[in-house]
Amino acid sequence: MIPAAASPRSFRDPDATLVEHEGRLVRAVRGHALADFRRMLEDPVVCRWMDEGRIVRTRPVPRVETPPQFAGFDGECFEHERIPFVGQPAEWAPEMLAAAGRLTLGLARALLPRGWQLKDATPANVLFRNAEPVFVDLPSIIPREPGTCLWIARHQFETTFLLPLIASVEAGLPIAWTLSNPVAGLSHETLAGILGARRWLKPGLWRTVALPAALAANAAARGGPARAMSAANEDQARFILERSFAGLGRQLDRCVATLAARSSHWHRYTATRAHYGDSDLEAKRRFVAEAIAATRPRRTLDIGANTGEFSEIAASQGEVVALDIDERSVAAIWDRAREGGLPVLPLVGNFGRPTPALGWRNRELESLLSRAAGSFDLVLMLAVVHHLRVTEGVPMAEQFDAVAAITRRHLLVEFVPVGDPMFAALARGREPLYGDCQRPAFEATLQVHFEVERAQELPNGRVLYLVRKRLA
Repeated sequence: MIPAAASPRSFRDPDATLVEHEGRLVRAVRGHALADFRRMLEDPVVCRWMDEGRIVRTRPVPRVETPPQFAGFDGECFEHERIPFVGQPAEWAPEMLAAAGRLTLGLARALLPRGWQLKDATPANVLFRNAEPVFVDLPSIIPREPGTCLWIARHQFETTFLLPLIASVEAGLPIAWTLSNPVAGLSHETLAGILGARRWLKPGLWRTVALPAALAANAAARGGPARAMSAANEDQARFILERSFAGLGRQLDRCVATLAARSSHWHRYTATRAHYGDSDLEAKRRFVAEAIAATRPRRTLDIGANTGEFSEIAASQGEVVALDIDERSVAAIWDRAREGGLPVLPLVGNFGRPTPALGWRNRELESLLSRAAGSFDLVLMLAVVHHLRVTEGVPMAEQFDAVAAITRRHLLVEFVPVGDPMFAALARGREPLYGDCQRPAFEATLQVHFEVERAQELPNGRVLYLVRKRLA
């Protein structure tokens, strides 16, 4: 048993449990699975993927370093490296989900000749180190019985990777909805009901969605366990599995190709923002660049990052988490960050309605605010506070109180006056309701938690503030 004092971060796997102890991530592997786990860690494929950063780096914990609560544990402890910031699958853009799926398939294919398989294949087993996916659930790598030609995790892969992507392409469903439970995902039956007759009429959907949904319904009615599938020999089994992995990969690629042609209002915002003149933009970029150079943040949170223009400036100093409500904008940030090797992790999220804690007793997946608390040296809130104020109804005092719990040092915030055309477009004649958006009230509220270090009014009437958090 794992002691309750160990603060379990995962507990569903009968072979191992992940706990957090004094800032360290410790994987406690139970005795019955220990020999296979040790052998897996020494496999050349696993070692190479760890060296390349595609599998989380892991080391045995010497007995003298074992946390005291594991003194009587029947097994052994291993320590994982920490990923800078944990983004939940529900916060990924579809392209990021596809990249995590490709990583999972690539690992399954690489392990196949070595006699290993993945018993689990969900986005919950992958984290992003900046823009790159990393496989983190090492206990899901287990020996494969020679001759078996059915991937035991295939159904899981389809419901948590492939079907959410198809739902995004065909029905416009956000990943935040289809992966609110990243272990269960979206069933064939549910997606079939959403797509209606299209599931039979559109090429590709009948085999991927309609037929599996019909077979699942038939199996449920018939009852009885599913039969294991074996090939005539190991070579044939590996050939069948290779074809299966390749087919799933092609389906992922088709979804991404369709998504690449899509756009959105906020995705086009940088090129269409008429309320900014050239002098406004130049002054804003200069102020932000100088503020970031002066504060030198090792970790920055960019709230309302849009297409990542200012996230990339912050990335010159350290790691950045770029948060935006629009999937297409986040996908664009991710694409540029991965192509340029930038230390930027883009996530889909609404700071006005942040991702809640989820899972059993709300303890398996931490809320966005819990993950962000005290984690950043600088928070950027550029052209976003008026959206939170009007669209989400969050008073300025509440916004600054929340941000004060996140930043360790600085906040860079943009004040948008009530007379600004973008403010007026949001308020729709209700401007008198937002007295805390008048500049004197805004500054007074800001200074409850922060001291102003620099301020600059732009030609369009907006004001930029670089402020430092007051000491408690």
